[in-house]
Amino acid sequence: MFWLFFSLDTKSTPMKKYLLLLPEGIILALTGYWFVDNYVVSNHINLIALTVSIVVVSQIIIKNKFFGLVISSAISLFSWYMILAVFSEFREFETVTFESLQLLLFGLLLCFLGLISSGLLFFKYATSQKQLL
Repeated sequence: MFWLFFSLDTKSTPMKKYLLLLPEGIILALTGYWFVDNYVVSNHINLIALTVSIVVVSQIIIKNKFFGLVISSAISLFSWYMILAVFSEFREFETVTFESLQLLLFGLLLCFLGLISSGLLFFKYATSQKQLL
C-alpha cells in the first residue's frame, strides 16, 4: 500500500509532500526515542542517535539520491542486527514470562518499524529521477 504514494506526482496534492517525508519522520522518531531513553535511563548523551538525527534532517533538506540510498541501507542493516539482538535477549530468559514477551514484542515492533522505514526510504530514492551525485 505504501508504494502507491511514491508513484504519484508530487504536485498533485499538498498532502503528498508530507507523505513522502513519512519514512524520514519515522526514523527521526525512532532516533529521538533512542536518544531520550539513553539520556533518561543512564544520564548520558547518545552521540550515535544524535548523529543519525542530524544526517536524516540534512538528507531531508538536501535530498541527495546517493546518500539517501546509503542511509537507508545502513539503517536496514542496523535494523536486521537489532532483530538478532532482540532474539538473543529473549533467549536469555529461562522461562517465557510477561516481561520476556513484552521485550520480544516491543523490540521487534521497533526493529521492524525501522526496517520498513528504511525500505520505503530506499524505494523512494531508488525510483527518484535525480542524479546520484
